Amino acid sequence: MRLQQSLAGTWQFMVDPDGTADPLSLVLDRQISVPLPWQAAFPDLQQYSGYAWYRRSVTLDESWLAGEVLLQFGAVDYWCQVYVNGQLAGEHEGGYTPFSLPVRQYLHSGSNDITVKVYDSVQDGIFIPRWPDYPDDNGNNGPPFNAEDIPHGKQEWYVNAGGIWQDVTLVAVPPRWIEHVRVTTDIHTGTATVAIELASTPGRQEGEALRVSIRGQEKVSVELATDAQQDNYVATIQVANPHLWDTNDPYLYTLTVARIEGDSSMADEMSVRFGFREISTQDGRILLNGEPIYLLSALDQDMYADTIYTVPSEGFLRDEFRKAKELGINCLRCHIKPPDPIYLDLADEMGLLVWAEIPSWRTFYLRGSIHKNQLDLPETIQRRVERTLREMLRRDCNHPSVIIWTIVNEDWGTSLPLSASDREWVSGMYDLCKQLDPTRLVVDNSPCPHAWGPNIHVHSDLDDFHFYANIPDQAASWETTVEQFGLRPVWTFSSHGEAKRTGKEPIVLSEFGNWGLPNLSALRSAAGGKDPAWFALGPWWSTWDGEPGWPRGVDERFARLGLGAIWGNYDAFAEATQWHQYEALKFEIEAMRRQPGIAGYVITELADIYWESNGLLDFYRNPKAYHALFASINSPDVMVPTIHRYAYWDDEQATARLYISRYSPTEWSNARLRWSLEESDGEIDVTTPVRGTVQDLGRQGWKLPTVERARKVELQLSVRDEKDSELARNSVGLVVFPSADRRARLSEEVAVVAMSTDEQDGVSASGSPRSPLEESLRSLGYRTTDGLAQDVKVAVSDYPTAELLEWVREGGDLLFIAHGPSPFFWVQSRGGAYSGSWLTSYSWVRPDVHKRLYVENPLGLPFRDVMPGGTLLGLPVEDPAMQGDFLAGMVSGWVDHPAVHTVQFRYGKGRVIMTTFRLEAGLGKDPVATAMFHDLIDHLHSDACQPVLSANY
Repeated sequence: MRLQQSLAGTWQFMVDPDGTADPLSLVLDRQISVPLPWQAAFPDLQQYSGYAWYRRSVTLDESWLAGEVLLQFGAVDYWCQVYVNGQLAGEHEGGYTPFSLPVRQYLHSGSNDITVKVYDSVQDGIFIPRWPDYPDDNGNNGPPFNAEDIPHGKQEWYVNAGGIWQDVTLVAVPPRWIEHVRVTTDIHTGTATVAIELASTPGRQEGEALRVSIRGQEKVSVELATDAQQDNYVATIQVANPHLWDTNDPYLYTLTVARIEGDSSMADEMSVRFGFREISTQDGRILLNGEPIYLLSALDQDMYADTIYTVPSEGFLRDEFRKAKELGINCLRCHIKPPDPIYLDLADEMGLLVWAEIPSWRTFYLRGSIHKNQLDLPETIQRRVERTLREMLRRDCNHPSVIIWTIVNEDWGTSLPLSASDREWVSGMYDLCKQLDPTRLVVDNSPCPHAWGPNIHVHSDLDDFHFYANIPDQAASWETTVEQFGLRPVWTFSSHGEAKRTGKEPIVLSEFGNWGLPNLSALRSAAGGKDPAWFALGPWWSTWDGEPGWPRGVDERFARLGLGAIWGNYDAFAEATQWHQYEALKFEIEAMRRQPGIAGYVITELADIYWESNGLLDFYRNPKAYHALFASINSPDVMVPTIHRYAYWDDEQATARLYISRYSPTEWSNARLRWSLEESDGEIDVTTPVRGTVQDLGRQGWKLPTVERARKVELQLSVRDEKDSELARNSVGLVVFPSADRRARLSEEVAVVAMSTDEQDGVSASGSPRSPLEESLRSLGYRTTDGLAQDVKVAVSDYPTAELLEWVREGGDLLFIAHGPSPFFWVQSRGGAYSGSWLTSYSWVRPDVHKRLYVENPLGLPFRDVMPGGTLLGLPVEDPAMQGDFLAGMVSGWVDHPAVHTVQFRYGKGRVIMTTFRLEAGLGKDPVATAMFHDLIDHLHSDACQPVLSANY
């Protein structure tokens, strides 16, 4: 029978930069825990490229030496040679998959030395270096492969991981042993088909038998006769009324294969767990065990603050998965690397689906071209990727949690829109994956937009794509995008003629997300009272756009920019950004759940990873502020309102179209939709929605409360069955403004200098046509003129003239609504880091200036129609004396790229308020635009407007 011991623990360690050390004369000068990447153990080795050596001793008695002894490695990154008592036992290339070496011939009774020589290289040749002092050429004598062309996942995106990062195990087996077992189930027939692979030492000829048994609700077994010359066998076992595995009831069976011999000491046994589970697609839906399931997924990078790739403990991971389920998540897209087997074992036990991916290669654009000298994928890479796929499938084939394989992510390593041979290759890889594992779904390339257009599918079981948007700024664009995406656009697949598309692939938005910064006190507490070491890391992709992703010094920047006047302190700001993240995700999810063509989504991501702060948990897996609420919107059954307005006058009626998206097996009978809004409430009957569909409940309206000043009210929506059990719920925050705030308070005449117009339906006092801006102001109660008479003190303009500038210099006050180039400060388009689509930008206004507004900073959905299309740069944002002149602004990511949306300043003898908020179109209709405009006019005309900043001209 088998003996087994883990070799996890303390090993001796040394680096060997030249790769010339001899295993018999090593002087190992450090100690390292195994499993653990050397970058996690030794911060001074984070950029180390080259060889390293591991060694430990193990004491064995004679009972270990009767048959064969297998030295098993979970994963060693990237290439290694293994020596036992100084003799080379074997080598392995590939940093993510297991390998096993028979080592009995090198062992003896007593103490034995196990030595591992590892080679791993950080990538060089990167156009934008990941490290500021990144070497161009490490000068190492490496193994015969190019480190730029190996599967490495997202190591260079964050931090490298080299060495022995999964467990090492020593196993004693008989001379003929069970090497591998694979179980394939059929939920319709109750059949479990078992493929058994045997291995043996040379010269074995004994007869034997195999007993295959399944233990679950009852025990069933079969026996097979075997032949000493044959290593592969197939057994079929019938299970009556199989208990199916699913996310709500993750029932697992245990299958045991026993090899029986007359000499019981030569017998062997291997057990694996499996589940009766079927994943399939039909007419655009994903089916789990034949029933539609909505994919409520989160991207999981499966990386850890102190251990990089190595799971800190089973308890840590179990707690993380429990929190994932509390958030309503039913699937984790384990991103660009196979996880530790512990990860999949717990996913099996706890009922989490897993979408697994091959580690990427060539994540970066190298100097000179997309790929170094060619677009087509070299055969050496193709072979490595294929081997990695085969080894992943072999290792993880029995896990019912694993439902999807992805070959390429976002074209990282291929050039699918540009290379016919890459498209042919990825299509062939899809075919190979389906051949090796027909029981799971396969994605060829999980695509996204790129500089030359979308990277694409060629042959895929899912029609997925990635989008990111900043909410509220890009709210309208997001709604349009997901609506069109749900109609199955042509551009997600290749248009070159080789795409194998059925038109029935489930549509999945497989990446989207928003940032919510972590609590700094919690991070420092987890890191022993200081900044975590990873605060020194940031994104590599641009020396400018990437800067908002550098966390180091975040609280100092917060203080230096005077943001304490807006939020009080950094942790209050961080909590506000988390609620901003929740509202953005809620809006995005609701937009998707209204679309009947969309079958699921993947939130980026489950946990913050290093500088990326888009997680639902922080990097140490602490919940964010909205944790208890999130499952109400991230649920199989959701009540979804269509909200185009989040702000109303109190004499209006709030309206929304309501939908139910239903995917759970919960029985809906005699359901009623109930709502409440302050003192009013009501209910309507709900026709039972068919599972796997979106039901339109029509448009509903609600009376709003009368308010004395703008405030937020909550519309509560709940669907309940005949037993008053809640089936779905939601809430919507609406801002209600007093209708009296529509009207202007300023009684003095206002000059309007606007862009010329051909409209003739209004005439000014001077006889010229009124501009739309002047018409809007008159409708709000302003007395307007287009003349700049001496007695006029206030002007409004969206297009200054030389005459207007002279008037201001002589003492006039101007509200300037800026949309582009102007004679004042620079207006920058909100692209790149200012867009907030990836590194979220947080906009704010000063509540003390905006008396009529209801303000929650960062600005949220009530401001969706007025958010600036441009922002102001070149202002002294770090000068404390002038920070009071910045009436509205923004920061990106980790409080960087500060910019101004509204500024007050002196211009000659006059005063100017310049804003990039889009106010004109909403004046009189949109309460936010109207109230903001009134507030700026009132502030400009008041003694409180005392600018320190003076513009030169």
